[in-house]
Parts: sequence; structure tokens; C-alpha cells
Amino acid sequence: MAAPERGMTALCIAVLVVLIPSFAPADIYVRTHEDGHREFTNRPSGPGWIFYMTETGEQPVVRFVKQEGKPKSLDEIIAEISDKFDIEASLVKAIIRAESNCDPKAVSSKGAQGLMQLMPGTARELNVTRPFDPKENIIGGVKYIKGLLASYGDLRLALAAYNAGPGTVKKYAGIPPYRETINYVRKVIRYYKNFKDNPGLRVAGS
Repeated sequence: MAAPERGMTALCIAVLVVLIPSFAPADIYVRTHEDGHREFTNRPSGPGWIFYMTETGEQPVVRFVKQEGKPKSLDEIIAEISDKFDIEASLVKAIIRAESNCDPKAVSSKGAQGLMQLMPGTARELNVTRPFDPKENIIGGVKYIKGLLASYGDLRLALAAYNAGPGTVKKYAGIPPYRETINYVRKVIRYYKNFKDNPGLRVAGS
């Protein structure tokens, strides 16, 4: 091979090395199949995935520091959980505001419960035994939305799946043509932008 050809080959290899992304560890997600067996991956794709543990192999444990004199505010609880699970607090606040209007005892006509309106079946899958406990409910909701975000790689699709279910999003290959879901996605994104642009804004407005 002539020298110029060797030089060109070396250049091409160098370009390929730059363009090919190196593999980096990612968080671990799990989904449970109908026959009961569980599947794990660090690259979720498709419906049913929920956050399981961090890339280091640890399941986040939120230890709430007790305060003398007064209980923790909802915003403080959200901040601690969001930090531990590496998700934006502004997004969690937006979902809570849209889902339950910050009422930890809220129950929808379809049976969804608590601040982040978890359906009983979803709550069981997320190991949420007390859906009306703010901390436990938020942890479950965060694990669920984090799995949806990782699966779809798109905020709007993740929110649509949170509202209408991953199966419905799969059926329509996108946001389903339901007025409720379309309005829900728009509402959450509007709240999300507002909370993100105003970090000091409290979710409960108090």
C-alpha cells in the first residue's frame, strides 16, 4: 500500500473511533411479564419498564431527616426524592399538580390513588404498600415516570403513557387521540416549564 493510502486509512479509522459512541453503564430497569418472570435491562425499549436500581447496583434509599417542631413540606419531600432518583423536581411537581392537585388522599373515578395517582396494580408492581403516604407514593411515581422516560426517550410520549397507559401509546404509535390525554400532556408540560423557570415556586402554593 502506498504511503498516501496508509495515511488515508489511518485517518478513516480515527474518524470512526470518534463517531462510534463508547458504551457507558446506565441505570437498570425491570418489567414483569404475564407469566411472572422479570426482565432486566440498562437500555429499556417498549412498554412496561420501571426504574429498578442505579448503574452502581444500588436501589436508592431515601432517609428523610426529621425536623423538630414541624413536618417536612411537600416541596422538601419532592426535592429529596428527586435528588436521590436523579430526576428533575420540577417535573415531579408538575405531575403531582396535574394528577392530584397536591391532595395525598385523592382517588380518581378509575381508582388511581394518592399524589401521583397510582393505579392499584401499578402500585403493587412498584412495591408501594401505602399509596396514600406522600413519600411512598412519590417514590413509586418517580420510579414509574423514570422508566417511561427511559423507554420512550420523549417527554410527551412518557406523559401520554403515564396518563393513558403504555399499551395505548403502543396501539396508536404515539400520543393517543384522546382529549383527556392530549390536554394532560399539555398541562403537565406547562406546569413543568413554570416550575423549571421559577425554582422557588412551591407545588402546594403555601
